[in-house]
Amino acid sequence: MPFSDISAWLVWTLPLVASVFVPLIARLGDKVRNAFVIVIASITAFFAFTLIPAVTSGAAVNLTLPWITGSISAGIYLDALSVLFACLVGFFGLIIVIYSQGYMKHEENLTRYYFFMLLFVGSMIGLVISDNFLQMFIFWEMVGMCSYSLISFWNNRPESVKAGNKVFLMTRIGDISLLAAIGILYATFGTFSFHGTILAIQSAAAAGTLNTGLMVTVAFLVLGGAIAKSAQLPLFTWLYSAMEAPTSVSALLHAATMVKAGIYLVARWILIAAAAAPLIIALQPLWLPTVAWIGVLTALVGATLALTTSDIKGVLAYSTVSQLGFMMAALGSALTGPASTGWFASLFHMMSHAFFEGLGFLLAGGIIHALGTRDMRLMGGLRKAMPVTFVLALIMIITTSGLPPFAAFFSKGLVITSIGDAGNLLQLIIIYAATMITFAYSLRFLKLVFLGKESEHLEKLHPHEAPKIMLIPAGVLAVACLVWGFLMPQLGSFMGVATVPSLLGSFLSLETVIFALILIPAGLLVYATYWKNYSIMNAIRSAKDPFVKLLNHAYFFDDFYEKGVTNFFMALSRGFKSFDLIVLEYFPVIFANGVVRFAGGIHKYFDVAADQMLITVAGRSVEGASKVRTIDTAADKLLDIIGRRTVRASKTKRAPVSSLQHYLAAALIGFIMLVILIVISVRGL
Repeated sequence: MPFSDISAWLVWTLPLVASVFVPLIARLGDKVRNAFVIVIASITAFFAFTLIPAVTSGAAVNLTLPWITGSISAGIYLDALSVLFACLVGFFGLIIVIYSQGYMKHEENLTRYYFFMLLFVGSMIGLVISDNFLQMFIFWEMVGMCSYSLISFWNNRPESVKAGNKVFLMTRIGDISLLAAIGILYATFGTFSFHGTILAIQSAAAAGTLNTGLMVTVAFLVLGGAIAKSAQLPLFTWLYSAMEAPTSVSALLHAATMVKAGIYLVARWILIAAAAAPLIIALQPLWLPTVAWIGVLTALVGATLALTTSDIKGVLAYSTVSQLGFMMAALGSALTGPASTGWFASLFHMMSHAFFEGLGFLLAGGIIHALGTRDMRLMGGLRKAMPVTFVLALIMIITTSGLPPFAAFFSKGLVITSIGDAGNLLQLIIIYAATMITFAYSLRFLKLVFLGKESEHLEKLHPHEAPKIMLIPAGVLAVACLVWGFLMPQLGSFMGVATVPSLLGSFLSLETVIFALILIPAGLLVYATYWKNYSIMNAIRSAKDPFVKLLNHAYFFDDFYEKGVTNFFMALSRGFKSFDLIVLEYFPVIFANGVVRFAGGIHKYFDVAADQMLITVAGRSVEGASKVRTIDTAADKLLDIIGRRTVRASKTKRAPVSSLQHYLAAALIGFIMLVILIVISVRGL
């Protein structure tokens, strides 16, 4: 068995199994526990990178084992997409575990923290290399559980618990949508397997029986799962709330890895749909444009919110929302499937974003660690107190802005190119606007945190540089920001994409010229607002301004959810409660009382009827008795007559035989008449 096959199983099972042993290892001491976690994260990252040779040939590797009743297999699906994500998760898992040795050093309950960190790394890698929808969905839910648990890590803080609940509930909306899509696919094709689904789609398309309308419905349900997981419109507000988590958690889950699960899901679905030309064509009129519109609008909304918040982690959170919108917009422009520029551009920018946004969170963690606040208005002038952090922050800001020669210059330029190739001018204008605002909020971040005069808060604290154990991981990410863009041709070859522009072409493209031109007004606006502090800019930023109010309320999405949706469900809940009280509690009492009243009425009716019947029977019996008495009297008279006749005849002469016969006949007739009268009297009763 090739070593890559062994690595494919161990890369996710090792951290999952090791997480169970974290509480046991912790009994040996904190240092032993920390060393154990670092070793496991290191081995996991090593296994992830050993998967690269297995897919360099371009062919997917499918490894399976019997699972549920032998008909459903558990397996690994290795292709360029899954290996790219596995390497990303393994690399960042190691970076964040090392960083946590400094950032979380003085926190309590670290055994629980490291348990969930290893559980998350194993679950996330399991998600991206699963070979079937069912296994992927199980890991999808495990990732959500880890996110909830780590966001609520400081469970003695009400805001952390509330944030965890909010994230859990909002992402469950997407989970329901994804589960529905998986159910329809299984009901249609009889398999959960990616490979089996591709073969079934190809077979149905060849036979002309592929229900493309149903597949488009499945595609929208898949998109619903991606929207919630990757914080896209309208379910993006949870990501800002997730900033209540430790900053190390925010860097790993909510910047580099977990929020990319939705991007992975859409990219995987495009790969599956591209297996049959009729299906990818069916997605072009509605589904792909919807993906693109959600992306460009999310990019714009996230960027504008990052420009207004004073929370240092909030800027990074909204920046992440915006950059995820860039990735989604690029996927929506992949009109011909994975062969298009948009599909590759999305994944290329996904990696770039992981490096510069992860770097931003690590630096923010060091600043919060030193100052004890997330409010940028209480900062300023940190370049002197934290010079290394300042230099690394410059790299992060330049990369985020998309300036050359850093990674986002190449990846963001490719995203813009792909949107332009799709031919929607309005989407192109919006994405350029989002790019301009990105540069603006990056400069604002730099000015408020590092430049200018120190605030009174800082003067009291005497801040210091972050520990080396926190700066070294940040330095590694800074190097990645510088190097990654130049690896675009190699990544294109690895992903099997033929149409990747050259590095020189990226510098000389029309998109680059337009990009440079739009940065000038953005820079001037920030300069006029935060450096020169012009009164006209302050008037525009006044809280009375309707647009400022709109931004301060994050476009009122949370207000709608809390007051509209929440109130609706509360009213619905009260309705069910009333129904429960009236129907399920009061109804049995009402029904029992009705039964008692009905039984009482029936009892009374039958009692009167029985009495009347007895009276009637008694009356009839008396009448019958009188009739019997009359008959008896008549019979006595008849017998008396017969007797007298008989005596008289016997005195005169012997009665002949014929007289005896007459006597017997008369007696018989009399008896018959008596019987008839008795019967008549009885029937009359």
